[in-house]
Formats: sequence, C-alpha cells, structure tokens
Amino acid sequence: MMSEPTPRMDAAAVAAEHHHDHDCDFARKALAFNNLTLSYIARGAPLDQLLDRIARGFSGCHPQRALAIFLFDAQAGRMRVGAAPRMSPAFLDEVTALEVDDPDTPQFWSGFTALGEQHGLSLREMLPLRSFAGDVAGILVVCSSLEGSDDDELQRQQTYRDSVGAAVSMAMLAIERSLVPVHARVKSEPPGVADERMALAIEGSGTGIWDRNAVTGEMYYSRGWKAILGYEEWELSSHLEDAYQRIHPDDLPYVQETVRQHFESRSDSYQVEHRIRCRDGSYKWICSRGKVVARDAQGNALRMIGTTTDITEIKSLTEKLAKSSRMLNYLTHEIPGMVFQFKVPPDGRGYFTYVSEGARETYGLTPQQLLESPAVIKSVIHPEDMPLYEAARQAVLAGASHWVLEFRVMPPGQCVRWLRGQARPRRLADGTILWHGFISDISQSKAIELELQEFALTDYLTQLPNRRHFMQRLQEEYSRIQRGIAGTAAVLMCDLDHFKRINDSLGHAVGDQVLKRFAEVLRSQLRKTDAAGRLGGEEFAVILAGVDLQAAAEFAARLQSCFASQPLRHEGREVEVTLSIGIALMQADSAGQEQVLRASDDALYRAKERGRNRFEFAPVACGRNG
Repeated sequence: MMSEPTPRMDAAAVAAEHHHDHDCDFARKALAFNNLTLSYIARGAPLDQLLDRIARGFSGCHPQRALAIFLFDAQAGRMRVGAAPRMSPAFLDEVTALEVDDPDTPQFWSGFTALGEQHGLSLREMLPLRSFAGDVAGILVVCSSLEGSDDDELQRQQTYRDSVGAAVSMAMLAIERSLVPVHARVKSEPPGVADERMALAIEGSGTGIWDRNAVTGEMYYSRGWKAILGYEEWELSSHLEDAYQRIHPDDLPYVQETVRQHFESRSDSYQVEHRIRCRDGSYKWICSRGKVVARDAQGNALRMIGTTTDITEIKSLTEKLAKSSRMLNYLTHEIPGMVFQFKVPPDGRGYFTYVSEGARETYGLTPQQLLESPAVIKSVIHPEDMPLYEAARQAVLAGASHWVLEFRVMPPGQCVRWLRGQARPRRLADGTILWHGFISDISQSKAIELELQEFALTDYLTQLPNRRHFMQRLQEEYSRIQRGIAGTAAVLMCDLDHFKRINDSLGHAVGDQVLKRFAEVLRSQLRKTDAAGRLGGEEFAVILAGVDLQAAAEFAARLQSCFASQPLRHEGREVEVTLSIGIALMQADSAGQEQVLRASDDALYRAKERGRNRFEFAPVACGRNG
C-alpha cells in the first residue's frame, strides 16, 4: 500500500514564510536597539553621541537610505548638525550656512530639497522634531542617492515606517533630555474665515452636519458628513436604527446614555467621541457635538442639530503623545536619580514646578514635599556642605548660566550619601528663568574616588602618608610659617638601625611587620597638628608643628623609648630594632622646606655615624643631644 505524498509548499508560500521570519528578526533587533538607546538617554549620555547612534542605527537597518538630524538654533537663525554620518561635508556646510526663520515651513522644505538635489541627494522624509512644550528643536531627514535604484517600495514597508517613527521619537526624547535651550515657537494659525463663509468652511474641513427628529428618529446628514465615512451623496438611509448599527458595539451604550441624559435636560449639550464604521468596513474615530433646539410644552426633545468631526488622526496623535508621556514617566520616575524643573520668577523666589519620584531615593523626601516647600532640602543637607550648597543656590537665584554641585545629604533614618546636581536654565519672555536638571546619587563612585585618592597619597604597607603627600604637608607648613600663621616647626628624619639584617636573616615578611609596628608607635605619639610619612624603605619623616628644638628632642627620646618597649615578637622571640633620628628646625628665615628636610637628613647621617640609636640636631641648631 503506497503512502500519500507529503504536501509541498509552493514558491509563493515559501517566500511569504521567509519574509515573515525576516520581519520578526528585524523587529527583535530593532526593539533591542531602541531599548538600549533609551537606556543611554536615561543615563544622560551626550546628545551628539545619542543622535549619531540613532542615525547610524537607522542607516544600518536601511543601508539604501541616509538619516540625518539637524538642530535648530532659534537665536542664531541657523541649523547645526546634530548627526549626519553619511552626508558629505560640503552639503553640511551649506545646510549650516542657511538663514532659517522656522524649519517647519514649506519654504524651508523646498529649499532644503533643492539643496540636497545639488549634492546628488533625494529627500525622502523631512520631519520636525518638537520638544514636549511644542517648540521646534530641529528636523530629521531621510535621503537616498539620486542615481540609486531605490524606489517607493521601501516607503510602503511597515518596518521602514516603524524605523522612521522610532528614530523621531528617540531623537525628540534625547533633545528634550539634554535641555538644549534653542527652541523656536510654532507660529499661531491665522484667524478663521468670516461668518458668512462658515458653511463653506465646514463643508471642506472634514466636518459634517446632522439633524435629528427626536420624535420620529429620522436623521439628516450633510454631504460632508457622508464623505467622512466614504459615502456618496445619495447613499445612507435616514433611519436612526441604521445609524446605531454603524457605531462600534463597545461604544454604543455610552452614546445612547449620553443622548438620553441630554434629552432629559441633564446636560447643557451633547458631546461624544466614539468609533463609527465606514463604507469600507473600517472604523474611524469621530467627535459629535449637538444640542436640542426645540422642545414641547412638557420639555420633551423635538429636534437636535449637531456636527461631526473626524478625529482619527487626533486620536492617533493623542495615543502617540500618551505613549511619549509614559516613556517620559519611565525615564524620569524609574531611572535612579531625580529629574526636576525649577522656576525662578523675576522676584527671585524660586520654586519647583516638577519633581520626579527619584526625590525619595536622593533626598529621602517625597516629590510633594519639594513642590510645597523647596526649603525642606536644607533639612537633609550635610552641615559641612551647607555653605557650599547655599552659595550655589544664591547663584541660581541670581541667574547663573549653569548649576553643577557635588554635596552630601543625610536623609532621615538613612546613611550619608553623596549627590551630584546639574541643571541648565532657559529664560522665558517674562524674565522668568526655568531650570531643568537632574540629581544623581554618586555615593558609590565618590567612595571609589576617595579610595583612589587615598591610595595615591598613602603608603600601602604602613598606612602613613607617602613621600608625595608628606612633601605637600611640609610645603603647607612652611607656607604657614612664612605667612606668620605659625612660628616654627621641627622636622625629624627617622631610620630603623640595621634594618637590612632583619630582611636578610628573618625575611622580608618580618621586615614588613617591623615597619608596620614602628608606624603604629609613631602614629600613637603624634598630635592632631603633627604629620608623619614614610619616605621609602625604612626611612620616615615627622613634622612637629609649633615646637622648638627642646620639645623636638623630648619627642625623639619618647619615640625611641616607646618603640624599644614594644618590640615585634617572631617565633617566640623579640625582634630588637633601634631608631636613629635627625632633627632640624624650620622657621621664617629658613631657605625652604626641602633644605630643612635635607638638614634633618644630614643630622640623621651623623647619628648613624656616631653609633646609632640616638638623635642629632642639624648644625644650624648649634646644639646636640643623644
């Protein structure tokens, strides 16, 4: 018995399946690219890098097209290049040389198109980039080569349209996030036509008129009303039941209830937004407004007249705006840090107009607390940073050109954290200054910074200041003496006697333990005003602020005694090590701090020559003890 042949897919089916797989793969890659770009925007990446990434990402997906983003400088009346990785420098030079009043006009588009053709470019898309306030911040253009084989097929592809839409959305978010204060207001529309031409205007504006007999249910529709749904003048019945059949089932109860309430005089007018079925079976969003114009003696509705407007595009734009708003909420509420808007009127009393949820993570305060009283921030500022914070705040109120500050806060019930604030201003027409800024928690990076700084200035083994740090401290002390802030200071050079024998006989590990033990003893003998450091090997130096030679000698003797009384024990035996010290006095007539340190080193050398385990004064001291 023969088996039935396995069905084979025809060429068209195979091609369709391949095309579907390609679209799915493209969508996954595009989603990953867009999500990563949004995360860069959220982290505050530089605007030029973000725009370049958007432009290159688009061209990577559609290599036959080149995308460029130009930013509009309203004050200079020029376009500047935001990102144009595949545009020629000559073309870009001419674009930036154009005088531009408003880039969102047909005149500008026409001139830009002609300019592109001169450079072998065919303009395929030109879209304005607007801020959330409605200002034109720039334009996004998509071009192809005039000589290329590109046709209109690409523009009809959904993947291409999605890529353009995503590029526009991300570019607008990146520009808004960077707070670039170079926007131009959209010119207002001219006044409407005169009253006597209103009927013609309504007829040609996509608005239709309807008239309902509330008693018989008969409906009259104007030609413009029928055109909204794609019907001819002679089509559509006048029956109310047919009208209700065209309303989307999910919206019908709402429409009927709204009509009933108006008929019962429970509302001044009738207004609904709902979906309605067109002649081709698709649905459009419409807005219908009407009013009962005749009632009988009992108040029953007799006649209602109204208008219907196609709001499908408005609904689509509203959804896009809502999506952008949700995206903005994600950027401002979900990312670590606080986004804010701070307004400073001409009277100088500033206040927050917007605070994101990040206020809880940064200041430990709620957005509402900051909106009600900006001064509440002072309650969490670290006392040591309050003068710096207050000075920066006064600069903001006085009209500074930018604000950048690193400071500490102490939120209630939380540990101290480091914050970094940055903001840029935009001056409004009435003189008000609107600041847009971001507060981020830099505690982790600050800790690393301080740790690295500590590593750069501290000897790893003994945890004492290293030579570089000690020399800075020595120079500071010398400067204080030269300015008369301090009188004198003693500089001591210390060296562990016969230290090389310890390393050779007991090993370097034991030698390191001896150095650490001496550092502990030395640290215990210092005052807060004193300083010490390891200069290298077994050599240490000490600064005793405000002391004379007698006090320095007493310190040296005490240090030798303490070190001798606390020897390191190794394998049950004490490791005996003695200490030699050289002492020099630093005063106003000293030639310099390095000369004083050299003099103490010479005195140390003499102490070594004279038997070790002693201290000697520099020759200028004219004295000796040990």
